[in-house]
Amino acid sequence: MAATLEILKKVFLLTFLLASCGRKSAPVRLALQPPSTNNYPSYLASWLGFYRDEGVDVEISQIAGASKILEAVVGGSADVGGGVYEQTLQMAAEGKSIVCFISLLKSPNFAILAAPGITSFADLRGKSVGVSSVGSPSQSYLMYLVKNAGLNPSEVSTSTVGMGATAMAALERGQVDAAVLFGSAIPAYLARKPDAAILADTRTPAGLRAAFQVDDYPASCLLARREWLDANGDLARKMSRAVLKSLAWIRVHSAEELLAKLPAPGDPAAELAAIRLAKPMYSLDGRISKESAEAVQTILNSPRIDVTSTYLNPD
Repeated sequence: MAATLEILKKVFLLTFLLASCGRKSAPVRLALQPPSTNNYPSYLASWLGFYRDEGVDVEISQIAGASKILEAVVGGSADVGGGVYEQTLQMAAEGKSIVCFISLLKSPNFAILAAPGITSFADLRGKSVGVSSVGSPSQSYLMYLVKNAGLNPSEVSTSTVGMGATAMAALERGQVDAAVLFGSAIPAYLARKPDAAILADTRTPAGLRAAFQVDDYPASCLLARREWLDANGDLARKMSRAVLKSLAWIRVHSAEELLAKLPAPGDPAAELAAIRLAKPMYSLDGRISKESAEAVQTILNSPRIDVTSTYLNPD
């Protein structure tokens, strides 16, 4: 009898272990804005199977707006978010630890376009400029550039116009005198209004240097709560490796090949133009330097904190 019980115990133990080995862990909940040049590496890692190859199950949900994605990460309804590095500084100032663990772009990838008759920042005195939302990084970019041009930021008003089509429409209809546009919205608007003045353009290394006097401005990234990263470091490393594979794929493939991977490009010509300009600005290694992080802190006029607490670099 004792021998039989011992055999049964071993059978039960083996069955339990086999079941445990076959049980899938919960997927990583990744919240991203709809596909754009700012987050293509995060999507490509799914479209090309790189997350799967690294052994991590990633479940993507689309959320419009970087602020909404941050809310999802802070609130715990998303494990990882496709946000912008500036948000980690914003959260640190509020005593919350949100950490970027891979950087996607060396540029915030925006341009400020103006209505006819406005050719410089000096012409914006007493005018209204469209930003994605009040308090957003786009407003911080604008205020920094306005101040550097010798204007008092209070002399320029801002209006929330969203991004993409809504921002383009607000500028085209004269609801604002200029607007901060991102990604494919820039070539799309210029195709319709080729005479529009470009007051700033960070889509190229030269334009980034002219605007912010830096060669590397970490913006788009994957971020998560510090406690999630502490508990799931291996998952975060696997995600980083998958996204690094995406970045490498982008470097060796043409803009046309990347466009072909998109499920539904809204304006293929504008998207292709945006990809061509973005390609040289994608990060080579996904890393953030202390110097570039401090440059972002200065441009945003953020409270002075130890920036090294706001990012982790891929191994």
